[in-house]
Amino acid sequence: MLFHKTLSVAANTLEKDASCVKVNVAPGLTDYVWVGFPPGCKGLVHVAIYHLHWQVWPWTPGEYFAWDGYVFLFRDRYPITQPPFELMLKAWNEDDTYSHKVTFGVTIEPMAPMTEISALEMVLLNRRLMYEHMKMPRE
Repeated sequence: MLFHKTLSVAANTLEKDASCVKVNVAPGLTDYVWVGFPPGCKGLVHVAIYHLHWQVWPWTPGEYFAWDGYVFLFRDRYPITQPPFELMLKAWNEDDTYSHKVTFGVTIEPMAPMTEISALEMVLLNRRLMYEHMKMPRE
C-alpha cells in the first residue's frame, strides 16, 4: 500500500516550532520510503520522520533530510505494529523569504505472522521498545 503527504513549511520556521503533519498508514512493514525536495529549497528545508515519538528516518537522532531538487529514495523494513498507525513528519525552514513544500511517501506491506518475521526485524523492534521503555539514548 502506498501512503504519501505533502507538507508546506512557511518561511522562517524554527526547528522548535516545526510544522508537523500526520500520515495515516496501515500496520505492516515499510518497504520503500522517499522524501522529495523541489528545486528552490536550497537545503534550507529540514525534515525528520517519527513513529510513536521515535525518530525513524534518518535513523540518527537530531539528523534530518535537506536537499534541493532531489528525491531521496531508499528501502527500509521498519515494523509498524501498534496503534496509532501513523507517521509524523516534522519540518522547518531556514529560508527567510519563501515557503517550501516537501513530499513524503512510504509503501507498507501487510505484516506477516510473527513466526515469519526475520530475526533481524525482531531484534530491531525489541531494541526500539527497550530504548523507549528505559528512555536510553540510541547509539
